[in-house]
Amino acid sequence: MRVLEARFHPRRRTQADFVMLGYLIWRGLRGERPVFEPARAVVPDAVLSKLQYLVVMTEPDSFERLQALRSDYWSFVPIAAEEARGPAARGRQFGS
Repeated sequence: MRVLEARFHPRRRTQADFVMLGYLIWRGLRGERPVFEPARAVVPDAVLSKLQYLVVMTEPDSFERLQALRSDYWSFVPIAAEEARGPAARGRQFGS
């Protein structure tokens, strides 16, 4: 299982402040879209929509390409699967 922590930088990435939105979790099947597990009870629809767009636009190798994304407002950090909180089954499958 591979996991990226999705971070949003509201004041541009040059600032140290960011909001950790949640986790993108790939269970290991090649070509599958990740499940998004939010870290907060509510992630605004507009932010979730943009995150889904970034995942789709970086296919077919989203895990690698999101990490290489050059953005002032988004970053994706690989973490150990154990660090993601809660079961991925609660998450939202992108593209379904």
